[in-house]
Amino acid sequence: MLSKAFQKIAALRRKVYRLGLLRSTQLKVPVIIVGNITAGGGGKTPMVIWLVNHLKTLGYKPGIISRGYGGKRKVEPMFVTPHADAHASGDEALLMAQKTQAPVMVGKDRAKAGKQLIAQYNVNVIVSDDGMQHYALKRDIEIVMLDAKWQTGNNMFLPAGPLREPLTRLDEADIVIYKGSFPDKHHYELGIKSIYPLGHPSKQIDITTFRSQKIHAVAGIANPNSFFNLLSKEGLAIIKKPLPDHHEIAFDDLCFDDDYPIMITEKDAVKCDQFDSKNIWVVQLKIIMKPDTIHQINGLIEGLKK
Repeated sequence: MLSKAFQKIAALRRKVYRLGLLRSTQLKVPVIIVGNITAGGGGKTPMVIWLVNHLKTLGYKPGIISRGYGGKRKVEPMFVTPHADAHASGDEALLMAQKTQAPVMVGKDRAKAGKQLIAQYNVNVIVSDDGMQHYALKRDIEIVMLDAKWQTGNNMFLPAGPLREPLTRLDEADIVIYKGSFPDKHHYELGIKSIYPLGHPSKQIDITTFRSQKIHAVAGIANPNSFFNLLSKEGLAIIKKPLPDHHEIAFDDLCFDDDYPIMITEKDAVKCDQFDSKNIWVVQLKIIMKPDTIHQINGLIEGLKK
């Protein structure tokens, strides 16, 4: 019953935007949406980080807009610097600012956030972290992210399933990219680049240093098992501690009755900068993008010039 209601509301909402009954804003620069049609983690944040850095190599001046989920900001929209308070900006927004060094603006009104980025930072392309269903903002490119393992789940709408929009939306997107190996589809895989002590990113070491050792693995992300599996593949004997996505980590979350090393995600690390512990290690990930996928993305970006 609730799923049917959600489906009808989603369809009606999109229809009123298509008919022009609700206003949709066209920004002065191209907008690239990196979103999904499902609830939960589909690998959007790593994709945004990769895409923004890729745009920079192509000579663009990209900016990022985001909802800033989990943030408790006092201003709207809010500019996020690499040294911002994660509790105000949201963990993902701060991580994107740190990993791209591009201007990031968070706000409920993405069009307003985009306008401020253009006016204040002279960006010439905007990447929207999520916002597939934010039809108040017009877009030039839609990139849909899906998890290679879960894909579209049971193909049912919320709350009975993960869908926010019908499967036909996949055909309307410019490209669908899977997080995880999917040989016949566009995809990227995540790997471990290095690890470093919390608060000391310049002191990077190889993950194999801890091979065959017991470690605590703590993750407050949408799919903690994806993080745990990466560590297991490296030969670590992990003791898992999953936390809710966007969990406001307290020091007690990282306290254990032993001296085993503790490994956390970069997304969680931005919320732990005040912690003083030499036993907490941050796992730095890398994206391995399928060459055909890069080629397809480059073609879409080239089309922005026309």
